[in-house]
Amino acid sequence: MLIQFSALAATVTITVGNNFYSSSPQIPTVRPGDIVRWQWQAGNHPTVADNNEFAPFAMNSASTLNSITIPANAQPATVKYHCTAHAFFNTSTNAWEGMVGSFIIATATAADEAKPAALFSLYPNPSKGVVMVSLGQKAGQTYKLRLSNLIGREVRTVVLKPETNGAAVAVNLADLPAGIYFYSLLANDKLVTTKRLVLQN
Repeated sequence: MLIQFSALAATVTITVGNNFYSSSPQIPTVRPGDIVRWQWQAGNHPTVADNNEFAPFAMNSASTLNSITIPANAQPATVKYHCTAHAFFNTSTNAWEGMVGSFIIATATAADEAKPAALFSLYPNPSKGVVMVSLGQKAGQTYKLRLSNLIGREVRTVVLKPETNGAAVAVNLADLPAGIYFYSLLANDKLVTTKRLVLQN
């Protein structure tokens, strides 16, 4: 499991491989606003939540990433999920066994609730051409993705509109030369966070 912290939220990445969901700790804890991302490594693993907390999704070579954002109104719970191809329901324990996983949703702290509701991730990184930008927004705010080269010259600005809330947006950077760039999230023209992007065009 890889946990990436921005100024606003955490992204928890769970690796999906041959008959396993890998995370450390085995059962990660997330809060409202955090992102849970499943990253395919090997095999074919259709994944479903035991109690329909999120929509089913495929995990295979054609569908290598799936992300969900924990809703702001999420209640504390343990969310369990399983691979429909590699798990079975044990009637004696009344639980799924085999290829199973789970994560805990904890309540937001007062500090979490005071943060702006912006969730931001950009992937894949390194990238060839097209990157996906995932952003959750507070209504009424304008967000921009600003891309700068190593010497600080702005090479691209993309406006991220409220209708992108919770969804990943494709941004085509295929026309830019290969190299290292910095991408920044701006909220109401104020810098929120800056990270590095490697383009391999």
